Amino acid sequence: MGLEWSARDLVHCAPLPDWVDHQAYRSEIPETDVSCVAGGLCRLLYDSQLDLRNSEQAWHHRTVQRVLTREGAERAAHVVVEFDPGYQRIEVHFARVLRGAEVIDHARADAFQLLRRETNLERLIFDGRLTASLLIPDVRIGDIVDLAVTVYGNVPVLGRRHAAWVVFDSFNPCFEHRHRLLRPLERNVTAKTFNDPPAPAVAIDGQTEDVRWQMTGQERRAIEALTPPWELLRPTLQFSEFESWNDVASLLAPFYEDAELPPALAEEVDRLAGAHPELDRRAVEWLRFVQRELRYFAFSLGEGGLTPRALDTIWSTRFGDCKDAATVYVAGARRMGLDACAALVSTTHGNSLNRFLPSSAVFDHCIVRLRLDARTYWLDPTASVQSGTLKNVFQPHIGWGLPLSQETVGLEELGGGAALHILHWEDDITVGPKVTSPVIVRRKIDYSFWAADAIRNRFANDGPSAFAQAMLRDLQEFWPGAAEAAPMEIQDDKDRNTITLSLNYEVRDCWKPADDGSQLKLVVSRALGAELQPLPGERRESDIALGRPRKMTAFIQLNMPSRWRGDGWLLRLEASAVSFIDRSLVNGRTVTASQELVIDAWSIAGAEVQAYNDIAKKLRENLFILTGSQQFGRIRQWLSLKTRFLIAFRLIWYVVWGGWVLIFLISILFARR
Repeated sequence: MGLEWSARDLVHCAPLPDWVDHQAYRSEIPETDVSCVAGGLCRLLYDSQLDLRNSEQAWHHRTVQRVLTREGAERAAHVVVEFDPGYQRIEVHFARVLRGAEVIDHARADAFQLLRRETNLERLIFDGRLTASLLIPDVRIGDIVDLAVTVYGNVPVLGRRHAAWVVFDSFNPCFEHRHRLLRPLERNVTAKTFNDPPAPAVAIDGQTEDVRWQMTGQERRAIEALTPPWELLRPTLQFSEFESWNDVASLLAPFYEDAELPPALAEEVDRLAGAHPELDRRAVEWLRFVQRELRYFAFSLGEGGLTPRALDTIWSTRFGDCKDAATVYVAGARRMGLDACAALVSTTHGNSLNRFLPSSAVFDHCIVRLRLDARTYWLDPTASVQSGTLKNVFQPHIGWGLPLSQETVGLEELGGGAALHILHWEDDITVGPKVTSPVIVRRKIDYSFWAADAIRNRFANDGPSAFAQAMLRDLQEFWPGAAEAAPMEIQDDKDRNTITLSLNYEVRDCWKPADDGSQLKLVVSRALGAELQPLPGERRESDIALGRPRKMTAFIQLNMPSRWRGDGWLLRLEASAVSFIDRSLVNGRTVTASQELVIDAWSIAGAEVQAYNDIAKKLRENLFILTGSQQFGRIRQWLSLKTRFLIAFRLIWYVVWGGWVLIFLISILFARR
């Protein structure tokens, strides 16, 4: 199959198919109904109709928009239709401009240009999809632009099986949104609803079922920050012709079971197997080999992104996407005596997969399921090179996965919900006796699990020196006089998957006068300040995404040049899956401050937004401030007038009380004589 096409080959102008039913729409809507207005356009109608009665699936789309502004005219005048030339073709039925009673049709095949935009190329994905582009001339404010196209074609791997989603988009609604499904009665297409889409109107004509959904005047909904990606928030219809998850797995599994390894790759597998007789060691070393040697690049043409390339092609090019990497890993693992198969997952909707109908259209990533010693591991050969043993190598995906095996019964849970201690940050700070004395900072940072992998990857790409310089720049934001006192030291335990960094700084001019000049301030930045993002408002509809469960701790010890006074504090804040402890202690010349943040779940309910915000805002108060004063050239703790009065009062009281005790004792002594 070639990679070049012309518009004449793939884009045709044709009359409206007989099966398409265009109903009248409202060209004028109430002024109060503004939900469908955005970007200078009023979206009057979106109408999709799907015909499954023939060997080739036909999906018809019609959009109608009224132009309200010049910016809206620019948007409406540019018509784009994206499709996969490997198995799809387009018919354009009309591209009309309605101006009062005048109707101007601009649909001509030679007016379209085919563009290979490759919008995902920056993500290293080349899918060969094309964009048919038409620029409609002379679109004015007040015009209605009415476009109708039909896309024909089936995903080759699926044959005629139908799997799709229809979303009534409440974040970008049309005034009218319609969907129609024509199916022969012998085809069992199941529909599942989410978030109360409109009820269907069903009609049967002979051996054909005609089902229609229509929503009018849908209200716009605002997108809330930190909404979990797996939440379905809009009224949605899911369609699937798969009866079970085994149907999906059995259809795709044969494409991932290419047992013939290229000779050069087979030699690498045998070498690893000979070097590592233990099966668990083989599994993780083979994972690292694939991650290191196979660079990521997705090259998916004409197969809907569902199947890998041949093993010899993958290895000869030394690049591949997730499907290719999983195929390489599975083939090598089986040669080494391991029980492995490819598995489909979703990086966005993994936590919701068990709510969906069995379908091939719910996945966007491929990994590996490995079984060993009665345990299941989920490995990602496309991840950056990972450290650790098989038992502690980081498993990055969540929710549910579908093993591609003929024996698959259903989805399997991936696990990985434990809160791992990924960061411990310690600053030991020695403050000199004078304002001009340098402050010595000894910093130790322990990264573990995926945080350690991320640091190693950063070192590999940018070098440790760039990381050390970035750390110094961060310190200089608060202490401009900071300088490195020694090179950064790295201790890397790859089996435990931990990496420890030791950094030493000398800081001059760290004491700064307060605004009123009455005291000096020493400001220390704390490590966890940006970990949670405060949210606006006091009420919320959707859950709050927290990110991967994790534990993070930070500790500061300040060694002061003189005795410091204070009571310290202990603060505990909690939500259902988030806990935060902030503690400070003062003990003579030592002042300490510690924080602990534990996140035990991927999300919490929106009703807890206030408790969440209390923690997030407290974290943002990430400055630890000591106040001092200069007395006879030396640093002393700054005390308020009230505190000084209390200290003086106590001193006088102790003197007076002691004097009376002394007089009493002397009087008793003289009385005995």
